[in-house]
Amino acid sequence: MDFSLLLGLGRFVLATTLLLLLTIPTAFVVIQLELKVIALMQLRLGPNRVGPRGLFQSTIHGFKVLAKEDTVPDQADRATFTLAPWMVYMAAAMSMLVIPFAPGFVAADFNIGVVYFFAILGLSVVGLLVAGWSSYNKYSLLGGLRSAAQMVSYEIPLTLSVVGVVILTGSLNFSQIIAHQLSHGWNVWWQLLGFPIFFIAATAEINRAPFDLVEADSEIVAGPFTEYSGMRFGFFFFAEYVALFIMSAILVTLFFGGYLAPWPFPAQLGGFIGILYGLLWFFAKTYFFIFVAIWMRTTLPRIRVDQLMGVAWKVLLPLSLINLFLTAIAVVAFKL
Repeated sequence: MDFSLLLGLGRFVLATTLLLLLTIPTAFVVIQLELKVIALMQLRLGPNRVGPRGLFQSTIHGFKVLAKEDTVPDQADRATFTLAPWMVYMAAAMSMLVIPFAPGFVAADFNIGVVYFFAILGLSVVGLLVAGWSSYNKYSLLGGLRSAAQMVSYEIPLTLSVVGVVILTGSLNFSQIIAHQLSHGWNVWWQLLGFPIFFIAATAEINRAPFDLVEADSEIVAGPFTEYSGMRFGFFFFAEYVALFIMSAILVTLFFGGYLAPWPFPAQLGGFIGILYGLLWFFAKTYFFIFVAIWMRTTLPRIRVDQLMGVAWKVLLPLSLINLFLTAIAVVAFKL
């Protein structure tokens, strides 16, 4: 019997279980941050009743959603109606497997980690489309079709913006991409066009304002989530905030050195201390971009559907192709 194979399999199962358990508290933290930041920007107190300074308000919101009655419309397709929330949630949660949180602190260090990330992320499109179709509701179907059009459109510039980083580093492995930035500097300085393309496309990919057309309350009630309640709706709700954390984490990994500090790690920081040091910088950078996303939601109005599609096909796609060609020329010309 190959014990190394069993050991690897056991490590993978343990890491997957821990990451799945980590997603719920991550969602609670991001929700709480959003409630507080939006309140402060609107000169309000925000949550201030449950726990010290309202610290546990998001936790109570989560339990409230899970405690509500879970109903299924009479004419809905029960099997796919139940499956859709799991597809969206698991697509977000399983994306965390390839994120290096600290030196050696990654669940699955795949050589094709970038390909795995985009492959798994694409499943959320299917989940939202299935949710809209299976609900037997015209608003849900419109929301599902919007989600498919929006996410498929923005996946193209999102992927092309990452190809520039792959060309620079010569690897599809996230850990090696971070190692390249240790010796060559953060990729954001080499990808001044690729970074804003990724940021805008990622914001649209996870349906954050001003690109939250999928669940435009004033137009299509709640989009594909209209007929969902209870725990099923909770999975959609948590998946949105987990996806915000993951996209911020991937952005940091690709363009801002991941767990690397702005200066070299001290040589004496090895082992457990080095992991803690890396985790500190990783989460500080990640939550900074989560704050920026919340800031955008507070500040910017929702754009129209035609503007949404126009930005993807007429602006981001040509710019991502230009960035790709410029990066390739720079790598060949300057031996980067």
